[in-house]
Amino acid sequence: MKKLDWLFMGSLFALISIGIMLVYSATSNTDLPWYKTEWFKQIIHFAVGSIIAAGVVFMPAKFWKNVAWIAYAVALASLLLVVNSGHVSKGAGRWLDIAGFRFQPSEFAKVAYLLASSLWLSKHRVSIMEPKTLLVPGLLFIVPFLLVLKQPNLSTALVFTAVTLVHFYWAGFRLVDLFLFVSPAASVIFSAISALYWNLLIIGVFFISIKFKFPLWLIVLTMLLNISAGYVSQMAWNSMEDHQRSRILTFLDPMRDPKGEGYQVIQSQVAIGSGGLFGKGFGEGSQTNLAFLPEEHTDFIFSVLGEQFGFAGSFLVLVLFFLLFWRGIMICRLHPDNFVNLVVVGACTILFFHTLVNVAMTIGFMPVTGLPLPFLSYGGSFVITCMILIGLLLNMRLKGKDII
Repeated sequence: MKKLDWLFMGSLFALISIGIMLVYSATSNTDLPWYKTEWFKQIIHFAVGSIIAAGVVFMPAKFWKNVAWIAYAVALASLLLVVNSGHVSKGAGRWLDIAGFRFQPSEFAKVAYLLASSLWLSKHRVSIMEPKTLLVPGLLFIVPFLLVLKQPNLSTALVFTAVTLVHFYWAGFRLVDLFLFVSPAASVIFSAISALYWNLLIIGVFFISIKFKFPLWLIVLTMLLNISAGYVSQMAWNSMEDHQRSRILTFLDPMRDPKGEGYQVIQSQVAIGSGGLFGKGFGEGSQTNLAFLPEEHTDFIFSVLGEQFGFAGSFLVLVLFFLLFWRGIMICRLHPDNFVNLVVVGACTILFFHTLVNVAMTIGFMPVTGLPLPFLSYGGSFVITCMILIGLLLNMRLKGKDII
């Protein structure tokens, strides 16, 4: 008990409590009996997740090294099942039904990929100067990424991307290496937005490559990839139908279609803005109670928080998230083992990426992606996955020294 980080644990339990309270507030205006309501189910999800997390904590740290490849193989098999025979809801096939239980394999695949990537990169450094060092970790990433993208589930696929980039940095990349590595993807986006931005990006890539004295072959390859990516993006854009381009533009700017594709973000901004400094009070949000805000207990739970508890309540929750991430990443200072550190930074990256994207989405800084908010949003598979990540962080903190 003395080894526990009580600031970490206190922040965690505060977020869980606030999450249950917000789900109750967002879903209590139903005629369902209490044992069938979302808030009671959320309590069950956290109870099950806590039991699983406790099991994760008490396992020997070396166990997670031994099961990494098995977990990764099982995750790929489950993702293949989803693609071939998954349950379809709202146009996407992301769920499996087994013995009456429905779950999202893509959520648990995050943990499996985290373990497999950590195990490989703990033994092999990567370098942008040596492309062969990127083959195996690149393959480990691209297979689950494409399977999740096939569902389709772009938002979750981007979580795999975030973990990969952080792991590459931890395993040998410099920040400038990461910049060159992701620049072709940036060219795709920038060329679609503005030719000026795209040209400035290419000029920046060239001068940075020269400044940091990258080899000539890498400079030429990077420039060719950026130019090709931009032209391919423009060709794809020009070949789209008008309605397809309109959907993408509305995805980027919800005000283009305030009653259609942009409705969710606009209602979310109205809800948060109406909360003012201290909010309307628990259970008093009109946007929530009158069902103006869609998916209020899942993707837009932060909007419920902003409406009912205002800027003060939202700021408090963000502080709790900061404390959780800060104390989590500090685990890396306790043990020198690469596997421990990669698991820790990967788990923190998953939770941080979800938080960043969800909050930015609800206030209109990013397009709607469907990523839930850790510990606050309703959802069985996601809650259990978050608790597994917490279990891994505690396991690495308490037993990481025994892994060598």
